[in-house]
Amino acid sequence: MASSKDEDDYDSDGDKFTCDMKKFGDIFVCIILPLSPIIFIALAILICILSAFYKQTVAHYTAYRGERLPTFIEFYAYAWVLHPLRRIRVGWRSFILRFRDHALLNVPLDCALPQELIEIIISSCYPDRKTLLTCSLVCKAWVPTSRRLLWISVHSGDRVRELVKFLNSPDNAISPYAQTVSLSMYTKQDGLIRYRHALRTLANAEARISRARISGQSLDPARALYRYFPHLKRLSFIYEDKGDAEEQSAANFRRFLLYSSLFCDLQRLSIQFRRQGNCIEDIPLPSLEGITLPAGLHTLSLKSWNKDLLRWIKRHRATLRLTTFKLKVGGHCWRALDPYPVNALLRLCRTSLQFITLTIVEWENGAVAGLKNDFK
Repeated sequence: MASSKDEDDYDSDGDKFTCDMKKFGDIFVCIILPLSPIIFIALAILICILSAFYKQTVAHYTAYRGERLPTFIEFYAYAWVLHPLRRIRVGWRSFILRFRDHALLNVPLDCALPQELIEIIISSCYPDRKTLLTCSLVCKAWVPTSRRLLWISVHSGDRVRELVKFLNSPDNAISPYAQTVSLSMYTKQDGLIRYRHALRTLANAEARISRARISGQSLDPARALYRYFPHLKRLSFIYEDKGDAEEQSAANFRRFLLYSSLFCDLQRLSIQFRRQGNCIEDIPLPSLEGITLPAGLHTLSLKSWNKDLLRWIKRHRATLRLTTFKLKVGGHCWRALDPYPVNALLRLCRTSLQFITLTIVEWENGAVAGLKNDFK
C-alpha cells in the first residue's frame, strides 16, 4: 500500500512538472518570441540614436577625431552611467530639500523688518558689489533697492555692441536703474556712431540717466548726450587738449563751456582741462560772451587754473548760488599765480558757500607732494 501511494505522489509531481513546462512553453511561444523582434528593433533604434549623437559630438570636437575609440567609450560611459547617476543625485537632493521645507520655521509676516530699515542696510553695502548681488537674490522685496545700487553706473568701454544688444533684449530689466554714463573718446577708432547708438538705445529703454562723465580728446559726445538726456544733474568734463596753439585750445575750452550751459537742470559741474606736453593751462579766453552757467548750479569743481574762467564765473553774480567750491592747482609755477580771481569769487559767494576745498599738487625732485585743505 505504501509503495502504491509513493508511486501516485511521483506521478502527480511529474504531471505538475509537465504542466509547468507546457505553460512556460506557451508563454515563450505566445509572448516572449513575438516580443523579441520588437525588443531588437527598439535596441537598434536606440543604438542608432546614440550613434547619431556620437557623430554630432565628434563633429563639433575636431580634436577628438583622431581618437574615436576613447571618445566612443567616454560618450557611452556618460550616457549609460554618469547621466543616470546624476539624475539620481538630483532627485535625491530635491527630495531632501522638499522634506526640509516642511521642517522650516514659519516666520509671521508681522515680524519682518520695515522696508525703510531694509533700504538703509542695503545702502550701507554699496561698495561691495558681491554683497549687493547676494541681497538681490534673498527675496523679491530686496530686489528694487539692490538693483538701484548695482546698476547705478553704465560704462560703455569697448563693449558697446554687447551693451546695445542687451538693452534691446526682452530680458532687459536694468534700464530704469541706470543713472551714470561714462563716455571716453581718446583715439580715432572710437567711432561716435557707436556711442550715439548706445545713448539712443538707453533713452528708448527708459533709462533715467542723471550723471555723465565725458573724457578724452573729443567733445562730440556732449552733443549726443544733450540730445537724448537733456535733464542731467551732474556733468564732468576731463578734456585733454593737444596743445598745438593757444587759439585752438581756447576755442575747445569755449566749446565745452557752451555744452555745459545747455543742461538747464545741471546742479554739479566738474571741469578739468589738460594740455599735452609742458603747455600752460592758463590760456587767454577772450570770447566767453553769450555763455551762461545753469541757474540751479550749486557745486563747482575746477581741476585746472584759468583766471579768465574764474572772472567769467564771477560775472554770474545775479544767479550764482554756490554751496560747494573745489579748486585743484598743480604744476611748478603755482606759487606765482594771482589769487585775486579766487578771492573775488569766494567773496561773491560768501553767503551761500558751505564747503570749500583747495588742493595743491607740486613736483619736488621728481616726486609729487600734495597739499589739501578743506574749509567748512
